[in-house]
Amino acid sequence: MKKITIQLATIIIILFFISGCDKYHRDRYTGTWEFETVRTFINIHPYDFEVVRTDTVYYTGKIILGNLENYLHIQYTNEDEIDVWIDKEGYISSNACPTGGKYSCGQFESKDKMHLQLLWGHLVVYNGDTDLRSDYIVGIKNERR
Repeated sequence: MKKITIQLATIIIILFFISGCDKYHRDRYTGTWEFETVRTFINIHPYDFEVVRTDTVYYTGKIILGNLENYLHIQYTNEDEIDVWIDKEGYISSNACPTGGKYSCGQFESKDKMHLQLLWGHLVVYNGDTDLRSDYIVGIKNERR
């Protein structure tokens, strides 16, 4: 009886340690973040493209839980925010991904560092003919706030 009790206690302890391992929780990414966004405006021509200009925007923004399961809401500039889907490995997807919403266009490299590539088509006009805007975002979580 004593041997069974020891074996049972050992199994319970092992299960406790396994279940206590770091699991996926999207709220680990929420909080105040320092974002650096490199925004590129691109003209599309029939057989090539032309980079019109590139701007860099620095912004202290927020990541909060989205309205749906596995979604986060990211405000990365004063005017720009997006809802993204995140998987258990920290990969980020959105309809604004250059490859479409099914594929990853960014990743949380850790709970306090992320990158994201977005592509906006036909939203911006610069000198009458800019067709695309690309945003490459790098974020570092601000633990002090």
